[in-house]
Amino acid sequence: MQFNVAQLLKEPTGATRRYELNEQLVGLDDELRFLGPLVGTLQLLRTNSGILVTGELSTVVQATCNRCLEPIAVPVRFRLEESFRPLTEVFTGRYIRPEEFEGAEADLEDAALLIDERHILNISEVVRQAIWLALPMYPGCNWEGPGICPNLSNRLTELEELGGVDLYTDRETPHTGEEIDPRWSALRKLYGEQDSASS
Repeated sequence: MQFNVAQLLKEPTGATRRYELNEQLVGLDDELRFLGPLVGTLQLLRTNSGILVTGELSTVVQATCNRCLEPIAVPVRFRLEESFRPLTEVFTGRYIRPEEFEGAEADLEDAALLIDERHILNISEVVRQAIWLALPMYPGCNWEGPGICPNLSNRLTELEELGGVDLYTDRETPHTGEEIDPRWSALRKLYGEQDSASS
């Protein structure tokens, strides 16, 4: 996901390049397992201070269902919009200081948003971060929306057929005095008083 933008940097503001991406993401992130390539359209726009990269991208990541703990395929779609600034001037090779540009200091110092000395623009780190942000916080295998996931429903049915295992119950396991930490005994007594008052 590297682009040589030397020629684009020589062109006037408003010049563009368009790319159709179909990139394998092997090695992008050790914690992510990709089940498909990164696909989509990317546009590079010459601005007065660098290059604006925009695009609509998508891929598929393997995740774990939050309910049944089975591996599932999660489609990930995201919009990319980042400004990259050149580290050197394309005509002279002179290093350009961050204060010569407008914008937030953190963005100007961010190594992921720099075009290197060879005028290579690398979107790998920006894409990696965007994928993490686009992943659902609680992935599930119920594609129709909220509710119990099909895998968990099948698992509960199998367990019931094997012996009526009740995984969801409000009943508490009885405790003997020896099993309870003495520091919690006062709370246990209070809890018992509340049960007797409500009955």
